[in-house]
Amino acid sequence: MKHIDLNVTRRNLLKYGAAGIGLAAGAGWLPALADTIADATKTFDGPKISGKKKDGPYRIGFANGFSGNSWRAMCVRALQIEAAAHKDLGELLIVDGQNDITKQVNDIESLINQQVDAILVIANSGSAVVPALNSARQEGILVAPFNLPIEGDGYDVYVGTNPAFKGKSSGTWLKNALGGKGKVVALGGIAGNSYTAAGWKGAQEAFEGSEIEVLAFRDTDWSEDKAKVIMADLIAAHPQIDGIWADGGQVTAGASAALAAAGRPLVPVTGDDYNGLLKMYDAKKASEPKFDIGLISEPTWEGVVALRNTLALLRGEELQRDLYITPKLITKDNYKDYMRPDLPDPVFVDTNLSTEELKKIFG
Repeated sequence: MKHIDLNVTRRNLLKYGAAGIGLAAGAGWLPALADTIADATKTFDGPKISGKKKDGPYRIGFANGFSGNSWRAMCVRALQIEAAAHKDLGELLIVDGQNDITKQVNDIESLINQQVDAILVIANSGSAVVPALNSARQEGILVAPFNLPIEGDGYDVYVGTNPAFKGKSSGTWLKNALGGKGKVVALGGIAGNSYTAAGWKGAQEAFEGSEIEVLAFRDTDWSEDKAKVIMADLIAAHPQIDGIWADGGQVTAGASAALAAAGRPLVPVTGDDYNGLLKMYDAKKASEPKFDIGLISEPTWEGVVALRNTLALLRGEELQRDLYITPKLITKDNYKDYMRPDLPDPVFVDTNLSTEELKKIFG
């Protein structure tokens, strides 16, 4: 199987926001240590899709919106390993949008011109990529967004967690951690991305009726270093910050480091399964009594499942269009079940990659 690395919303998710918001570990969440794909809880939704059988070997493209953090690096590696396991997959072409929406659209158009059989995509913008993906489907190319949803129904299969559910859940956790009142800052990912938009809307819904005051919302490109700089500016502007809402653990780690550097107390935070944040909490919890974590994982193996479902359609199989992965809830009560002190900070712990693979990626 040959890899070519060229440059190394869907239906309204908010309807799921009304689903039960479990806030205790084990209540509606993936249990601790269930870190393989087979162990994970998955829910199918949407119409049944019947694949049109094609003969392999298949050529599949992956239009990655950017490769600027360790989650994406782990995602790509997991996808490459999975691709090598399928004898009827002849080529996996990976393109990098470099955090540029126009470039990502051009990348998709390039994959169309190369007549791939399917395109996997993590969209920087859930709306901007839609015309290009519609063109792909008109050419008979399967479209499989994952991780970040796209607008509308112009796709064949989707895999991901539910950002609206996650946002409302994390917002509810933060509200409860603060006793229903306090001043918070909110930190998102790439400007305009659908994942942060849905998550932040869910969090705002959770804050309604409380005395939570949102001081500011800033985009951070899901970068720990950028989050640290942005948080330093927010600290200078706001003498009181009681909590941090974010949809990325590396973002929260950077923001918390900025608080510490400014001599400010660490505060309750949300985020995901970033090992550096778990290690920071472990090191600081005794000396920082207000520091608390309510983290919801984002599996780095979503692309693996997306690839499997895409191949199933190419082989003529039938499946339901939308697959939602139940994330893990990580709190002060169970964080040691997930923290990996033997691995570097950039590791996201909800992964199917082996320790050996992770050490290769992060040295």
